[in-house]
Amino acid sequence: MTIEDQLLEANAALSGLTAERDDLRATVEKLTVGAAAELEAAKVSLAEKDAKLAELSAAIETAAKEAEALKATALEAESIKVSASKEAAKIAASVGVLPVALPQGDGAPAEAVDHYVAFMALPVGSKERNAYFEAHRSAIIKASF
Repeated sequence: MTIEDQLLEANAALSGLTAERDDLRATVEKLTVGAAAELEAAKVSLAEKDAKLAELSAAIETAAKEAEALKATALEAESIKVSASKEAAKIAASVGVLPVALPQGDGAPAEAVDHYVAFMALPVGSKERNAYFEAHRSAIIKASF
């Protein structure tokens, strides 16, 4: 093999290596650009999720404060609640009527029955439910509105 043949062979090998290097460089650049784009997309997504999380946390805190305020209002209303019988006794006493005990036993007034609730408690489609509805139709219909 002559020196010129060796030079041509070396130039061919150099050209092949140069092409391979350029191809590898292009591949690395593509991967780098792709990874950078994915990183930026991940950062944007993370920022959006952080903002949403902060928004939801604020909403939860607001709801918790409202719940506490409602509990406090309910406790306050419960503490100042006066039963109807006590209020009636005060009104009667202010007019000058003496309080009288309600009759007990057989002479006691009948308890009020919520026919709608009783009707809804019976199994659907049962004969008892149908019979109860027929017996107390007007009270059930009135209570349902």
